[in-house]
Amino acid sequence: MTTPKVYVCGATGTQGGALARQLRAMGWDVHTTTRTPTSPAAQSLASIGVKLYGGDWYDETSLKDAISGCNMLFVNTMPNFANLASESDAAMNILRVAQTSGVTHVIYSSAIFIPSRSELGPDHLVNIAYGSKQRIEQAVRTWGFKHWTILRPGYFMANFLQPKVGMLYPSSAESGIFRVALRPNTGLTLIDEQDVAAFAVAAFQTPDTFHEQVIDIVGEILGADKVFEMISQATGRDIRRVYMSDDEVREAQASNPLITSQILARSMEELIDRDKIRSWGVPLSSFANFLERQKKEFEETYLRGEK
Repeated sequence: MTTPKVYVCGATGTQGGALARQLRAMGWDVHTTTRTPTSPAAQSLASIGVKLYGGDWYDETSLKDAISGCNMLFVNTMPNFANLASESDAAMNILRVAQTSGVTHVIYSSAIFIPSRSELGPDHLVNIAYGSKQRIEQAVRTWGFKHWTILRPGYFMANFLQPKVGMLYPSSAESGIFRVALRPNTGLTLIDEQDVAAFAVAAFQTPDTFHEQVIDIVGEILGADKVFEMISQATGRDIRRVYMSDDEVREAQASNPLITSQILARSMEELIDRDKIRSWGVPLSSFANFLERQKKEFEETYLRGEK
């Protein structure tokens, strides 16, 4: 039997890394590109048999070499806030190379869509980012791949670890104070990257079952205050939270547009059909399990350089 061969985007990152490791544990071949093949993250992948190709998603020669011979593709591109159009540009380049290289099965990891964003205006970075993901989804649906699946993960549990927490909640990990536009009872639609990888594995293994499916993935919904309380308990550090007033939120948005994502998160729980998610039969993790598994990383994030 021929060993399945998968090109995994972003294998040195959170989602791609989780999938690459799960696939290698099954004995599947995994290819990826990286701009820094000698980095610790890349070398960790190489040590488990992931085949690395130097280059980026715009380097067509490198992409062709990396994707050649692969019959499956996991697309996981991320927004570049300096150039938000770059996410869809990169994904389209990957999909074009995959198409001409004979890839037949594509899984795209997108994001849960929030419909009520019209008040933000077309030039707001949130709408631009979502627009990029919608264009990628449309390409995956319509470019003629034999099998395709779109996964829409919720709010990654890893967002509370470095380096992501530093971008989403600047200085909060260092100070121990989260100043947020969330509300104490805002239901955060939490997802473990290992669960996204598990869904991708299931889709690769049973393509007919997952073909033409668009799947929201949420492992657990917890109130924001509960999440911060659990981080505090896990690290032994008092995590204070300041829930901004509407006026304070508007003022903060002027210097940090990413705060808008916290406002949108207030209504995200309403979009989730947990019974439908569970019906796929893929086991899902809790935030408590994630905290236990990543205990060392949480301590490094919140206790190193504690102020």
